[in-house]
Amino acid sequence: MKKIAIYALLTVFLLTSAAGISEPLKKNIQTATDYSLLQNQITGYLDKQPGIYGLYFIDVKSGQEFGYNSHTVFHAASTFKLPMNLYLYLAADHGQINLAEQLLFTDKHLEGGTGILQNKSPGESYAVAQLADYSILYSDNVATNILLDRLGKENVKEFMRSMGGQVVDNEQNITCPYDLALYMRQALHFAGQPAGEKLLNNLFDNKLKDRIPAPLPPDIKVANKIGTWPPTNTYNDVAYVAHPEQPYILVVTCKDTPGYGEALAVIHHLSKLVYRFQVKGSV
Repeated sequence: MKKIAIYALLTVFLLTSAAGISEPLKKNIQTATDYSLLQNQITGYLDKQPGIYGLYFIDVKSGQEFGYNSHTVFHAASTFKLPMNLYLYLAADHGQINLAEQLLFTDKHLEGGTGILQNKSPGESYAVAQLADYSILYSDNVATNILLDRLGKENVKEFMRSMGGQVVDNEQNITCPYDLALYMRQALHFAGQPAGEKLLNNLFDNKLKDRIPAPLPPDIKVANKIGTWPPTNTYNDVAYVAHPEQPYILVVTCKDTPGYGEALAVIHHLSKLVYRFQVKGSV
């Protein structure tokens, strides 16, 4: 099956992103906040944690941003499904793929881990739209493998580079906090289009909310995508926290941690720390 041609698609997307589709994403110098205290507290805290952590923060309204180990290489795990879906829905928005197209689940797509299709037998066909839903809502690995066969992994990786991704490799599934924040910011840009709105809604509705969203007030909506890679004790999350007054993007990545419980406690602490600063303006 022919892979999607990406170059015209990239040009259209990057031009519209540069033009600023989403008004809240434009920088507003008049609302600038001093984030140095928050950044220093995060740095001091993470410097003391066992393992290696990365973080990136973007205030959506002002565009101010900062990071910690922001270009350090981490295993992307399932956070890769965010840029993959961004590419997929953008292609659909420009008529380069039909979301109703049926794709066949074969033996080569089998993979364990997360998702519901791992419990199904190969031989059935699924619509692209359904596979896209599964890949975000349930972080379904089989659905992702089927979609990548249609999209072309190299095309997705080139798309990531063209968006400005700094840590992208055609063979390895790697990333960095800066890149993940960039992909989420582009997803917000794209949310003004119907296909982009569908992607953002899936991120809001996904079932895996144990990391950045977990310690926040229940009325605060969070669009996020986690990634887990047990061989390196990696537990990632890239999130858009849709606070009505102070929305922001927060990415936390890690590796070589003592384990899930310890990493989860660190991620929860960081999430609460950033949320409190955004709401109260103090650490």
